[in-house]
Amino acid sequence: MMKFRTIAAIALAVVSLVCCKKEEPTKEFMDGSLKISGTIPKYVAPFGSYTFSVSGVTAPDGTPVGYYFSNPFTSVNDTTSVYTLTIPDKPGTYSLSCVAFPVKSADKYYTTPGTVTFTVVTGDSLQGIPEYPEGGTVSIGSRTYPTFEAGGLEWLGANLAGGASGYPYFDCDAMLAPLGAFYTQQEALKACPDGWRLPTDAEWVGLIKLAGGPTDLQPYQDSPSGAGKLMVKCTFNGTSLWQYYRGVNILNSTHFSAIPAGYASLSSGSNSFSGFGSYAAFWTSDERDGKGVYRYIYQEYDNVYAGLGDKDSFGASVRCVR
Repeated sequence: MMKFRTIAAIALAVVSLVCCKKEEPTKEFMDGSLKISGTIPKYVAPFGSYTFSVSGVTAPDGTPVGYYFSNPFTSVNDTTSVYTLTIPDKPGTYSLSCVAFPVKSADKYYTTPGTVTFTVVTGDSLQGIPEYPEGGTVSIGSRTYPTFEAGGLEWLGANLAGGASGYPYFDCDAMLAPLGAFYTQQEALKACPDGWRLPTDAEWVGLIKLAGGPTDLQPYQDSPSGAGKLMVKCTFNGTSLWQYYRGVNILNSTHFSAIPAGYASLSSGSNSFSGFGSYAAFWTSDERDGKGVYRYIYQEYDNVYAGLGDKDSFGASVRCVR
């Protein structure tokens, strides 16, 4: 009997504790979604300043809503609805975050977050391109390009950037320096400076043979080998480009220094870009079946392929020769 009374007393005490436990308030979501106005390029150079404003969130009970931004470079919070961010010389990908919060009734409403993500590109973003003491240099516009000799021609050792035409990756000027520009073939035929020109596919075949391609390779044929001696191991903001695959050994013994800038679809007001990190595509001056001929490399194989692209909309990189 005593044992039963003890158990009953413990049970009664537990029930009492449960009943007396204070319930946590249930929070609600505020109305609307956080809208961050203002633009910053997807890829941005240092030292520029960009201003953002926020709106779009209200509390159902009418309590005022405040906003604070978190600086991704300093982690400092600033309570304001209009915020100016200055980009430092720190390559990498960052997110500017903003939070809407109830000025009162903090225990009643959840905060509402939002972010803007961008990548800072500096002169040190592209790493791993070796110097070639036996080669030369040429100044085109405000840029200096390395050059190398192959097959009786002098080649640019980096992708052409700028000029009267051409488009940077994601239409972001900060990407011109590391990747060069993308051109339609019609633009590429006119892009090389005086004394230089776009190489023919036959001249590309000569380069591929020097890179270890078949000695009987003909224009417009895919080469089963040679890509590795054209490609260069490199990184972008610390991330390796040309991911490792057993099918290709990257040596860059030709000093061509192919980087995987990718390719583009270029049309007025709606450019799109693909293949960064895995493809390299280069225009030739040739035409077949109404299409422009280009050469391209894909990271998994030692092949140097021959492709056909629309002369007015397909975007590829340019290497000039003289």
